[in-house]
Amino acid sequence: MPFLGQDWRSPGDQWVLTTVGWERLRLWRLKVFENLNENVVARLIRLALMDTGPHQQTTERRQPYIFYNKGTTRERKELTSLSEALLRLDMTGAVKDIRRSNYVCKLLQLIFAGKLPNLSGTAQKHVLHILEATVKEAMRTELNLGLVRKLLQSADRALHDGHISHIGSSCLWARHSQTLSRLSNQLSAYKPKERNEDNGVMLAELPHDCMRNILLRIVDHKDVVHTGLTMQTLHELSQERWLWRDLCLFHFTNRQILTFLPKGAGDLEQDTVDWKYIYMRCFKRFGRKETYADVLALCHHCCSIYWQSLGHPCISDAEKKERVLSPEDFIKLFPL
Repeated sequence: MPFLGQDWRSPGDQWVLTTVGWERLRLWRLKVFENLNENVVARLIRLALMDTGPHQQTTERRQPYIFYNKGTTRERKELTSLSEALLRLDMTGAVKDIRRSNYVCKLLQLIFAGKLPNLSGTAQKHVLHILEATVKEAMRTELNLGLVRKLLQSADRALHDGHISHIGSSCLWARHSQTLSRLSNQLSAYKPKERNEDNGVMLAELPHDCMRNILLRIVDHKDVVHTGLTMQTLHELSQERWLWRDLCLFHFTNRQILTFLPKGAGDLEQDTVDWKYIYMRCFKRFGRKETYADVLALCHHCCSIYWQSLGHPCISDAEKKERVLSPEDFIKLFPL
């Protein structure tokens, strides 16, 4: 369907009718490749590796990125939309990468916290599609199931709060509710698989030093507490002062820690300091530091948004200069 309008500066986009409604042809093509079966992708890679002709560059690692248009001119009125950014940055595929999944989940939390009704219909469909991919990946890997349940609850509240003031038709909003109900039922009926008897080493059989090192690498204090509830040995290790001291030093600055440090306990190595109590006080006052293995970045040379671990084809040969984007910073780039 061509663009019908009187403005000669029209984008000239073509539209295609899909099972979920009209979509831009250039974005629909990207979505088709994102939803390819893993077996089909493996076969395409094998065929590409056999190619020695001029198209051999197709075997290179894909770099999802998007040019961010932060202003308009007389000749250009097109702005970068959130729906196009979510699709071109491969958010659906990012949930399958353990380094990027937490970042995408945080983005979904921010969108469900009052921003979903203000999105366009296309952006709403992209968000629900990313949520569906997140639920499927959590059930496949048995990771972040608790986080996915919270996402579904947040999405349910967002649909309930915006059922009157949302953008888009009521049929589209009802379809979102049906999708959310289906995902909730799938997650409720899912049961984690038990480990088979493979005569391998169990967690309880590890030396105490190994268990201690495992606990030291857990970022969230809730996971530490829940792990300690599983067995007596882990409970004793989860109560050690040095574990909570490392958590305090990781999440909070020295100035924040000194706010609740007892008077006369200026030395952080003293044995009399109750680090678990200090952590809880600091957590209530300052909150926990958000950490991500991979984040989005904005290039200062070409204004491209991309994943740091994957990079992007920059138009400049100058020294790399970028600004790291937290999930909050990424959402603020788009007027909602």
